[in-house]
Amino acid sequence: MPNGGPDCCGNCVFNKAVQEMAHPHPDQRRRFWELSFCTLRQVKITNPFWTYCKNFHYGKSDIETMPPQQPRGGITASGLYEGYVRIPWHDAVEPEVSVPCTCLLCGRFTERGITLPLPDGVLGFCTNRHYVEWWNTQHPESCVDLGHFTPPEEYYKTREPSP
Repeated sequence: MPNGGPDCCGNCVFNKAVQEMAHPHPDQRRRFWELSFCTLRQVKITNPFWTYCKNFHYGKSDIETMPPQQPRGGITASGLYEGYVRIPWHDAVEPEVSVPCTCLLCGRFTERGITLPLPDGVLGFCTNRHYVEWWNTQHPESCVDLGHFTPPEEYYKTREPSP
């Protein structure tokens, strides 16, 4: 199992795959990923061991006997690697990580950026920090502290040549 933390959707009672299978057995990994769906938030979880929320409840237990819960906070995913950092989803839209894109904020092209597929088009970001800077403008009521994220100038010192 990836080391993205034990508090992930891949271990959560609200994940339909956990409810049905408990954990992804080696011969049924594909089925676990296909079944991964948050029954609390009603969203598909495409990367269950690298997706998180504050409603995490460990393991396969009898979800029917649990007290009703409302979603708390948003969903987060592991961002580009700069140590393990978590970046927020844009409502129910999951950011795609380590994909080619041009940054909306600075214009840098990178082979390993973050994209956000929206109905009006795909937005690209060169770093976790630029994604979260943009995200904060869209969610001012729940801003994320930028201090956890490396600025692009630092992030790209040893990764890719500047444009």
